[in-house]
Amino acid sequence: MAEERKMVWVDPFQTNLSKRIGSYFGLFFVVLCNFLFAWKMIQEGPIDPARQFVEVISANLPVFICVVILVPVMAWDAIRFTHRLVGPMVRFRATMQSIAKGEPVRPIKLRNGDYLEDLRDDFNKMLEELQKRGVPVLKPADPAEEQSPAKHTA
Repeated sequence: MAEERKMVWVDPFQTNLSKRIGSYFGLFFVVLCNFLFAWKMIQEGPIDPARQFVEVISANLPVFICVVILVPVMAWDAIRFTHRLVGPMVRFRATMQSIAKGEPVRPIKLRNGDYLEDLRDDFNKMLEELQKRGVPVLKPADPAEEQSPAKHTA
């Protein structure tokens, strides 16, 4: 059974991605409006630019509305998608910080669908190898945790 994600926004990477998507949207919108206006000016000539601009906007209003509705939905989906990468990175970072403080850690577990499963496997093998060599990095097994998987927020 896959664990439910409690948080979607877990890292500044996602904020930066959102800003980038917003910037792309703004740039796209400005370029599209200017291109359509320039096209109308080429076709008709500069008769009354203000009126022609209003005509371009009103003629393409359904397209603009569609873009304004779809871009936030696509941005939200992109943020949720990035969580499959960023969530594991947050977990790796927390584990490495605990090891650096000399605290024992549990092997890293990821949710179904998360990325970095190969890295998780290699990281957990490294922890096991360090433990075999006498470096106390792993927490002793907790029987209660084995029976009911802990809920993770990252």
